[in-house]
Amino acid sequence: METIKAVFCFDENLTAPVQAAVASLLDNCVTESVHCEIHCVCTQAAVWVQEKLRQVVSDRDSQSALVMHCIENPYADSYEVRGISTGAYLRLALHQILPEVDRILYLDVDVLICGSLLPLWQTDLGDNLLAAVKGPVGLSDKWEWNSDRPYWNLLAGMQGRYINSGVLLMNLAQIRRRQLDRQWEELGKEKLYYQDQDILNITCKDAIVYLPLVYNRLSYMHVEDYHKFVEEGLCTQEEYDEAMKAPVILHYAGDKPWNRYDTNLGKIWWDYVNSQPDLEGLFDEERARRNHGPTLADRAVRKLKKLFSREKL
Repeated sequence: METIKAVFCFDENLTAPVQAAVASLLDNCVTESVHCEIHCVCTQAAVWVQEKLRQVVSDRDSQSALVMHCIENPYADSYEVRGISTGAYLRLALHQILPEVDRILYLDVDVLICGSLLPLWQTDLGDNLLAAVKGPVGLSDKWEWNSDRPYWNLLAGMQGRYINSGVLLMNLAQIRRRQLDRQWEELGKEKLYYQDQDILNITCKDAIVYLPLVYNRLSYMHVEDYHKFVEEGLCTQEEYDEAMKAPVILHYAGDKPWNRYDTNLGKIWWDYVNSQPDLEGLFDEERARRNHGPTLADRAVRKLKKLFSREKL
């Protein structure tokens, strides 16, 4: 018998998406010999969703468990940017929130699980702090654009190795042993553009196991965008082919499909949600279909501001 221990962190703005993420996790991972222990770390304003989540779990597998953790965010005063709230920093507190857990699979709530996570869960971490998938920040053009940030020297050696923090297999026991708390708390006060993601890349850079691209395919990146991953050695051609054909985890890190139906790969998310009777009515599909995102003019203005901005933080 194998138990996959997973955790989601969210506030009151994400109580609907977390139900869809939890459902997709169970639907794709549970077998006669594999079950899940799902931890949900949330704010007081979001705790009302507990019973709905328990129903999502019990409807799919009586041997899987849901554990709720209603907490005050220890990173509530940390830096916010790009419309991402301080809730993103909660993954940095999991070794304290889950003191009896030594290994956990952290998942952003804007994911759709499309296949078994058992091979990911069984990844050998050794003494490393975490396992994750390389992200686009490590590509040469993105790295160059970020290179004049005042803290970027702390990421020396991470070009081509920089991870995305939306999917993390975390060695909580080793994180406790290394006592990273103080360093993470101090960095949380700094104006780091990629927030918790920068913190993890700075402090864990010599203790990361790199996962295949299939475990964190970013929906906002189109097939042609991912060609650069192969060209620059962030993944192999085989890993690229597998992730484009059959991703195990789709990560909607840009536009959210529940807000904008026509976001890249959004139909896959909607097809899943619409196939689940217990998720019916959680999302406004008509509104999502009416939203086509920023106009071409909006995008042009945004690009010009980014291009000519002296201050990126």
